[in-house]
Amino acid sequence: MSFLKNALTLLTRRYVEEERIMSAMIENEKKHGYLRDLIETGDRIIEENPNFVDEVQKSETGCWMDQMYGKHHCAICDFIDDCPIKLEADWQEYLAQQTPEHRAALIAQVEAAEAKRRGEST
Repeated sequence: MSFLKNALTLLTRRYVEEERIMSAMIENEKKHGYLRDLIETGDRIIEENPNFVDEVQKSETGCWMDQMYGKHHCAICDFIDDCPIKLEADWQEYLAQQTPEHRAALIAQVEAAEAKRRGEST
């Protein structure tokens, strides 16, 4: 009887483990479905115009995802250190943590640096 019980226990464990693995695969598919969408979009764009990468116009936001795909996915851009959208979000978050006086001083420094970069005198 114990042999039959052990066999049933092993089969049940295997079934439960396979179900857990399948559930995890389905959840990952749902969680990262945007990757499939990006790949399909990229394939479609390149199929329509093989020179698209050379002819692409810079996006208004400066985001390379927006530039190439017309979409922005922070899950990917967060791995890029110089993503302009992420940098701006980090900057705004930093400013929000500062005192009003320090925030005003930081903004004035940034504006002065921008004016200097453009060649304006202050």
